Formats: sequence, C-alpha cells, structure tokens
Amino acid sequence: MGKYDGCKCLICGEAFKSSDDVVVCPDCGTPYHRSCYLERGECVNGDLHASGGTWAPEFEERTEPVRCSRCGQENPPDGLFCNRCGLPLNNETLNAERSFNERAQQGPVNGPQNGYNGYGPQNGFGPQNGASPYGPNAMRFDQDSDIDGVKLGDYARFVGKNQFSFLTHFIRFGKFGGKASLNFCALIFPQYWFFYRKMPLLGVLYMIASLTLSIPTIMVMSVAGYLPSISFVSESLVKSQNFSMILNLTSTALMALQCVSAIFANYWYYKNARKQIMSIRSVSEGEEAEAVNARITRSGGVSWAAFFLAVLISNALVVGSIFVMNKI
Repeated sequence: MGKYDGCKCLICGEAFKSSDDVVVCPDCGTPYHRSCYLERGECVNGDLHASGGTWAPEFEERTEPVRCSRCGQENPPDGLFCNRCGLPLNNETLNAERSFNERAQQGPVNGPQNGYNGYGPQNGFGPQNGASPYGPNAMRFDQDSDIDGVKLGDYARFVGKNQFSFLTHFIRFGKFGGKASLNFCALIFPQYWFFYRKMPLLGVLYMIASLTLSIPTIMVMSVAGYLPSISFVSESLVKSQNFSMILNLTSTALMALQCVSAIFANYWYYKNARKQIMSIRSVSEGEEAEAVNARITRSGGVSWAAFFLAVLISNALVVGSIFVMNKI
C-alpha cells in the first residue's frame, strides 16, 4: 500500500498510512479506506467517471525544503526522493522523527558490503554521489553522513592513508553493528601496526605481551646460534619435555594474541578515531572549519617515525632480556 502514502481519502479527507486497508475504484482507480468505501457504497469521484479519466496521486504542496528522515539532507519542496540517499519524501512513516543512525524501515537497504557507495569524488571518497546501481532506496554516504555521532568526512581526514578500506569498516561498525573484521598487518606485526596508526598504548601492551610470550622462543634461538647465548640455557634444557610444553603453550598464546589483534584492530582503530575526533570537536566551537579539520588530520594519519621507533625498542628489549637472563 506504500504507493498511496500521503494521498487523501476523498470520503473522510484523512491521509493514507502504510497500515491502512485501502481499496480502489475498479472504474477510475481512486483509492479509499475500505471502511469509508463500504459505508458510502460508491466512488465519489464522479468527474473522472464522466470524463473517462483515471485517478492520479495528488500530494500537499510543499513550500519549505524537505529534510530527509534517514540522512538529514535538505531537498527541494517538490522533490519525490532524497537527493542523497534516495528515500521517498512523501512517506509519512519514514518522515517521522527518528535518528539518522537508524536503518530505514522501507525498501532495500544495502549493507556495507553492497551499497554504501555514495562517496562523491568532490569529497575524495570514490564514485559519484548517487551513482548507485541498487535502486532509489540504496543507502549511500558522503562526507556529511553521520556515523555514530561523527561525520564521515572527519573519519576520512583522521584515517589519511587507505581511506576506502577503513571507512568501509567504520560504516559497518557505526551503522550496522559488529566489531569483527580482518586486518592482515595487525595479524603479523600487531605492535608495530598500532604504533604506525598512532595508538601507542595498545602498541606498548602488545609489545610487552609479545616479548613475554616469546622468551621460550628466544631461548631456543640462542641455543641454535641465531641470538647471543644465554648462560643457563643448554640444548638438553630446550629439548626437555617440560620446556617443550612451555614452548607450545607460549607459542599458542602468542598466536591467539595476534589473531585477536587481526580481528579487532580495525574496531579499536574506529573507536580511537571517534574518541579523538569528538574530543577535538568538543573544544573547537567557534574556530574556523579549516583549522579544526587540520587538527583532526594531524591527530590521525600514520607515523613512520613511531613505527621505526617501535622496531628499535622491540629489538632493544630482546637484547635486554638476554642480558638480564645472563645475569640470573
């Protein structure tokens, strides 16, 4: 019944809603509430019957811009669909007060895997805004789209390099829920990736945990001659059953730690970006937009200096741990 939403029943004068039971005149196609039609017993659109015409929808004339209830875009008064996300603008149910973060209640809404392509090239996010092959109700985004209280453009400024990949995850986390994804860099070298993406606290925690769990492996490598020898570590020790059990447990724990990082690193990065952006915005009221945007860009992005520093510190810790063990 959605095609009659916003039109009026000619008998009672009330606008049709999605939940209404509607019947149409078999001669001219004029819609009525079923109860109104049964009470009246006939179609009241005599002019159409006399002329042999058919009913066409008429909506109340609008003079003010229409704000889309899904994405917040202001559209021309005579617009039928939202210029940004394609939502019908004459549907009472969808025009009700509601959060722009909620999913639309009508029409196909594509998740981040197949229809969020509203990034306009003028915004630096990819295909032309509105060039979606998924119909007028496909969900599309641009730099002003609200993702869990933060504009998508701010996330893009914060991410810097490799925007498309991260914004894909950010949209899914903020709009559709979930925390899991896959980050190969965070799987192989999690501590270095966290420093590279300016998350030093997670980098330090992963560095300490990785070094602690790698101590049995360091002992094996010292016996094999790949690292300086450790005084109390012998070949018979590393081949003992108890040591093999410890080595297997720590290796498994280290692998599990890396898997956790691979699965949740993108979500942690999203939460870190959201927290920092909201913090900057909260203390930047009244400042020029360019200055605030530049601050967001500086707070995010990548840091090769932090990456190489993390590598140096990690190697220094390995050497330091060997020195400490030699003093035991």
